Amino acid sequence: MTANGVHGDDDDDRSLNENAATAAQQLLAAVKVATPDTRTHVVVELYDTERSYVESLHTLVNKYLLPLKSAENSVLIEPSVVDEIFYQIPDILMEHEQFLKDLHKRLEIWDAHQRIGDILLEMFSKKPVIDSYTSFINNWKQAKEAIKSTCNSKPAFARYLESTAREHKGKLALDSLLIMPVQRIPRYELLIQTLLKHTEPTHPDHESLIESQKQVHEMAVKINCTEKDNMELEQIESLIDGLIHLAATDRTFLRHDLVTIVSGQSMNRKERALFLFSDLLIVTSIKRKSGTIRKPSTTTPNSVVSNLEANKYKLLMKIPLDDVEIVKVKDENVRRMLREMEYLSEDVSTLTQMTDMVSMLHCPHSHLEESIKDMLSALNKQLSERQASDTQLCYLELNLHTRNGTETVSIMFSKPEKRANWEESFNEAKQKLVLSTDRRPNADFVGPVPIRKTRAGLQFTCAAPALNQRDVWVCNSDGYVGQVCVLSLYPEPTVTSCNGVCNARILCVTSIPAPQRVDQINSADKDDQTNNPEISISVEDCAEQTGPDIKLDSSSSEEDDDKDAGHDRVPDRMYPTEPIDFEGEPTMWLGTEDGCIHVYNSMDNIRIKRNKVKIQHGSAVHCIIYLNNRVYVSLANGDICIYYPDTNGNWNTSDPVTINAGSAAIPVSKMLPVGDKLWCSCHNTVKIFDTVSLQFQHSFVIGGDSNRSITNMVVSGMGVWLSLQNSAVLRLVHSVTYEILAEVNTAPAVTKMLSSCDDIIRQHKAACLRVTSLLAVKDLLWIGTSAGVVLTMSIPAVVANTSKLVTLPVPIGVPHGHTGHVRFLTLVGHLPQNFSKQRRQSLNQRKMSSSGKLLLISGGDGYEDFRSTASSEVAGREDSTNHLLLWHV
Repeated sequence: MTANGVHGDDDDDRSLNENAATAAQQLLAAVKVATPDTRTHVVVELYDTERSYVESLHTLVNKYLLPLKSAENSVLIEPSVVDEIFYQIPDILMEHEQFLKDLHKRLEIWDAHQRIGDILLEMFSKKPVIDSYTSFINNWKQAKEAIKSTCNSKPAFARYLESTAREHKGKLALDSLLIMPVQRIPRYELLIQTLLKHTEPTHPDHESLIESQKQVHEMAVKINCTEKDNMELEQIESLIDGLIHLAATDRTFLRHDLVTIVSGQSMNRKERALFLFSDLLIVTSIKRKSGTIRKPSTTTPNSVVSNLEANKYKLLMKIPLDDVEIVKVKDENVRRMLREMEYLSEDVSTLTQMTDMVSMLHCPHSHLEESIKDMLSALNKQLSERQASDTQLCYLELNLHTRNGTETVSIMFSKPEKRANWEESFNEAKQKLVLSTDRRPNADFVGPVPIRKTRAGLQFTCAAPALNQRDVWVCNSDGYVGQVCVLSLYPEPTVTSCNGVCNARILCVTSIPAPQRVDQINSADKDDQTNNPEISISVEDCAEQTGPDIKLDSSSSEEDDDKDAGHDRVPDRMYPTEPIDFEGEPTMWLGTEDGCIHVYNSMDNIRIKRNKVKIQHGSAVHCIIYLNNRVYVSLANGDICIYYPDTNGNWNTSDPVTINAGSAAIPVSKMLPVGDKLWCSCHNTVKIFDTVSLQFQHSFVIGGDSNRSITNMVVSGMGVWLSLQNSAVLRLVHSVTYEILAEVNTAPAVTKMLSSCDDIIRQHKAACLRVTSLLAVKDLLWIGTSAGVVLTMSIPAVVANTSKLVTLPVPIGVPHGHTGHVRFLTLVGHLPQNFSKQRRQSLNQRKMSSSGKLLLISGGDGYEDFRSTASSEVAGREDSTNHLLLWHV
């Protein structure tokens, strides 16, 4: 293997192909013994052609790319040109190596009822596969031109290509090998069509083959459309002076408009051209071409590009649509006129429909028809007059977010309908851009980590990464004992310890940074808060073991430990006798069902160190949040306790401020920092708590059923996603207006993932389906469910003036999940530099390890690969074992 992970010698290639050939021969022999059928022969043909294709890709990498990148051949060709010629080939090879292995496994256990459509569907549904092929085809012309120009400029390179082609067993030249990925996709489509033709509708593979045929066809169409779109983009690029690199994956041209832009305080009006693309806005100057001599047009007559050739364009601005917003009209008169125009348009549309319906009447209807026509004519005239007279309706303001700040541009269209059409196209493009599944960040599955149970009945309850970013604390409970397992991420994910820490269920765990040192706490603020009649504040009476003199850098004696034995029956061997200094160190706070908060040093080895401080409350600890140098703790009695740092740089654990936020019947079950506010959920009500004034400023209700409590909250930008108890529906709430912007049902996506499960299991999971955990990562919402399925969903952009979403984001299932509930989702911010996925070896390995700075972890019951449907003796054996699933994101 080479350093980049691709087979670097002929022996490896021969070994791969010999093993593959042996498997194919064994299959053919088995077919001859049994009854041969066309379906089996088609599968063998698929396998043989795939093996040949992978062999050709290996040749491109091992005989061309790697040797040409070596130092000894640097005189033949620049390394950057090599990368351009073989762009995406290593990625395509990596995917097809795995696909060939999957086919090989199926052939080894082949019978009349075996499936092949599921692995075809998985292969051609993967974003990396689609992206690699699309990017390769976009680059194919440039690659051919690079080969041609290098051969002309460096004859030694041309001789190298000729020599290497002669060594190839098929005597294929580089051009013939490079065109194979272009030809391969249609070949898959033909093979799948043949398979379907010879697969009975009752066969277990029939449904998967239909889905895979659709997917491959969509991929082929997309690649063809990409070629056409790129050709159009290249033509537009040639018309605009100063514009480069316009062609890009998934970029399409939408429309071109001539407008007038009013610039600055001088109110100068200048003619400009707007080019709107699916992800980009380009503004150019415009000048009509002079003279009668015209270059012959190479474009199709009456095409969009041919209509642009009458003018000269010069690039003024190129800005992504993500950085462009339409400014809402503030003038009430203009808003009124727009509403009137909208009503007139709706009335015209209604009357037009009525005209068609009246013509269908069998009874005499001439008077009715004339009345409708007169009214329609009057409304059309009124609408035309409004459009002609109200020049303000032609104006549109855009906010452009640039590196120098936000700039407002005033644009005037020639007609109100053109402005309205442009605005509609712009909004549709923005919404599609946000919701596009192709823009979802890649998540690379690292693998499952089983957590063996030390006692029966232990289940995950919560988890949090330590601030050292090398460990993750995972909490288990069975109702009687609270256990912490430490997952060490360095050098590879490994469970280093699992130890009992208390005799109660652990409900929450939070990483708390070292408190910022302060000279004094603002006592005036406390006095104001205490005297405020709108809230109830008191000093919490802590239990004896956390008296007023206890600080985080104090040390408890063995006598104190004995006194605590009645409250905490963890064996004494768990506790060290030497003193530990906590000052200035980050800590881990664990909240339990019996009202205790156990505080540990993040750097401690929990296997040999006991908690340094135990804070006793009178009711269960539901949630612990760190925000702005304070720790907020919500209790089952409805109180929120706020812990401040003291003058010595430690947490003042003996004198918290207590806010009454609810009651024992309606406690604060979840808290979420949103800016400087704290969102507190009390059953199905959200209370907004101002952390500066320590007052509740607002409250609102989610859903109509007060018995359904809010179970999860997560913030992303100006939107907050929430889930309710026993519900599969997610709700998006605006963080400023508190308006519900969208409701998304996760049930269809989960049902799709469970389609290959046993009917009874699928029906049971669907009947009690609910969202169990949420996590926002970059532009993606990760959703854990009670069915064990993990979903991802693109997060729509929410800005200050966002109202209800017209197009809803669509959740999509992740292939890897749990057999039972997803208990938690958590994220590790920054991984050690050499933390990488060891199981996959490819040219992309270094790229993966360097870019995978975030590690997402799902904890749940069992491990399930939803792509696999084959029955196995080990199926269900690991269902009761808790598993952590890890992804690079």
